[in-house]
Amino acid sequence: MSNKKCYYVFEDPSGTKLEVKATSLQQAYLMKKKRAGELGIPKEAFEITSICKKPSQSE
Repeated sequence: MSNKKCYYVFEDPSGTKLEVKATSLQQAYLMKKKRAGELGIPKEAFEITSICKKPSQSE
């Protein structure tokens, strides 16, 4: 059984996006918590906006 990774995109009301690559939604939420903390933004501010197999092209 392979661990396929997906890209999970979270966004806060001001438009800040966090895109993480993870094998599960639970892992994605843990990564979101860490990255939000690094940015000094409460993790609760971010809502999941998409789950996809490829990275977003917005960068």
